[in-house]
Amino acid sequence: MSNISKTKRIAKNTTFITIRMIVVMIINLYIVRVVLDALGVEDYGIFNVVAGVITSLSFLSNVLATSTQRFYSMALGEDNNERFKNIFSASINIYIIFSILVLIVGETIGLWFVNNQLVIPETRMIAVNYVYQFSIFSFIFSILQVPFLSAIISHEDVQIYAIINICEWILKLTSATLLFIIPFDKLIVYSGSLFIIPLLVLLAYFFFTRHKYLYCHYVLYREIKLYKELLSFSGWSLYGSVASVGMNQVNTILVNLFFGPLVNTSRAIALQINSALNSFTSNVLLPLRPPMVKSYSEGDYIFLNKIFNLSNKFIYYLLLMICVPLMFEMEIILKLWLNIDDFQTVLFSRLIIIYMFIMSLNNPISIIIQATGHVKEYHTKVEIFTFLCVPATYVLFKIGYPAHTTFITMIIAAILSHITRLICLKKYYKPFSYNEYIYSFILPAILVTVLTSTIVFIIHSYFFNILFRLLLVLSTSFISTAIFAIIFGLTKSEKFFLRGFIIKSK
Repeated sequence: MSNISKTKRIAKNTTFITIRMIVVMIINLYIVRVVLDALGVEDYGIFNVVAGVITSLSFLSNVLATSTQRFYSMALGEDNNERFKNIFSASINIYIIFSILVLIVGETIGLWFVNNQLVIPETRMIAVNYVYQFSIFSFIFSILQVPFLSAIISHEDVQIYAIINICEWILKLTSATLLFIIPFDKLIVYSGSLFIIPLLVLLAYFFFTRHKYLYCHYVLYREIKLYKELLSFSGWSLYGSVASVGMNQVNTILVNLFFGPLVNTSRAIALQINSALNSFTSNVLLPLRPPMVKSYSEGDYIFLNKIFNLSNKFIYYLLLMICVPLMFEMEIILKLWLNIDDFQTVLFSRLIIIYMFIMSLNNPISIIIQATGHVKEYHTKVEIFTFLCVPATYVLFKIGYPAHTTFITMIIAAILSHITRLICLKKYYKPFSYNEYIYSFILPAILVTVLTSTIVFIIHSYFFNILFRLLLVLSTSFISTAIFAIIFGLTKSEKFFLRGFIIKSK
């Protein structure tokens, strides 16, 4: 496939994924308000900490999904359909076995932990156990989706993913709205509805891949070598994901143990903001991951570098448009969104934005490292800092530091990890250039950030009508970031590429 054809396909998929992203972000943010109103502050905190015990395992399916997509894309880049079929069948076997292991661990260690270690009011323990059981099986359905979803993404049929995912979020919105109508325990009803939706999504992916791709049909595959490749690659990626989970879900449990479920609610709201923004960056990269891996497989490093450089800038400046208004107007946004204005939630939300901003820049680096196959060397070096975050948080809580300390340790770990990622990228991918990264991306990004933040700060300081100021801050952030990014952030060749990209998207 020529680079022009690749660009056209990326443009088309980016258009679909942008539409999906906007719809899902709006629905997701609205669902948080609806569910918080329906459940109440305490039950909302309980739901997040209990479901978080299972959510803490979700990184496992994400690791396997990334691994499966990588092997799918490499097979497609080599035009090897037989290998693709073998990978598909082997991954299904792995996911079924993994689901059985999750069920065993969840019904033993996990169940004991929920009933004996979490700080939960005694009157809510029956509902908590329903939430936990529904969470286990909804997670298993999500695991089983991955071989089929990975096939869709690796074939770059992103529009199918976008349509099914939008339908999924509409169902979630419907289930949240029904909480005000159904006269039963709302915590049980909501978790029960979230158990049904992944099953429907699994069936949708299954029927689409079965009819769309001839080599996505299961065969009994017994060759040990491929299983070792998949599991070895996944195992070292798993190491990295364990560290990330430690900084999120395990810290959520620590906050519950030291500060109780009400503080968990503030943390849950901050993590919802993080989830929405992280979903935003992941979706920006979704159309780019398969062509980046395929380009590496084909040895087309010029095109790969072009996508890598643009993806860094695209993610950063899009996030800057959104995050600058969030940082300055967080009190107003939380008040309008959730009718919450306490200082702790505002502080948590601002800190999580800083953390998410740093972490979002890791994604393009990780894609190239995964394409090279050097995941073992990469994760053993990178995740040392993130692994240390949990014990550091525990020690700080133990000696009396406040709840927001967990976010500060996360930010420090993210900065140190990012520096290490760049060192690893240079070592395992020789075409990468420190000078180009610093002078073409980092320094212009700092300049654009300072200029945009200064303008928004002036508006924030001199206008006192809340709604008018909020609208003015949002529009100014979008316009000024776009203008400064074009002037200072993009090279001439990137401006030309972006112009052609926009034309193809239209």
